[in-house]
Amino acid sequence: MRTDPFVMTSGGRIWAVGGACDPSTKLISVESIGAGETAWRFEPDLPQPTRQGGCCALDGWLYVASIDGFFAFDTATGRWDEEVPQPGEIGQAPLVTAYQGEVWMMGGFHYGNTRCYHPKTRVWRAGAKLPTEQSWGAAAVLDGQLYITGGAHRSQIHDAVIYDDRTWRLRQGVKA
Repeated sequence: MRTDPFVMTSGGRIWAVGGACDPSTKLISVESIGAGETAWRFEPDLPQPTRQGGCCALDGWLYVASIDGFFAFDTATGRWDEEVPQPGEIGQAPLVTAYQGEVWMMGGFHYGNTRCYHPKTRVWRAGAKLPTEQSWGAAAVLDGQLYITGGAHRSQIHDAVIYDDRTWRLRQGVKA
């Protein structure tokens, strides 16, 4: 059984990375399946178990971000980049997507910031601040526009974590 996996597509395959098998046990396993296949294929394990984060694929690489770290997997060689630069502390369940040749990691529980990783230069930079702290949501690019939607954020007024059904789009001209 697997819950909370990081799921993405790359190279004609669906990839399921990490997750949990129960509320307290993180998974280290990675599996993939391609069109026409009837069974999942085991891939090289994560460097460490992880769950509750975000992921994306960019140029044949899989990127996974969670409170356990930032991980990069080269689908061509089947190897994890053991020296991928870390962005510093990562909030629980950040929103992650590939945008304009970078990996955008946004929010995470108690975080409203954006950090962008450029794989070719291996450098992190600050991106546009989110309109609110956001976690457990989704990030995607449609017609060249970056969107975040769903998830939850902490409300000081209600002293609770509140589900968020709003959708935000990065405005043109916002310094990213």
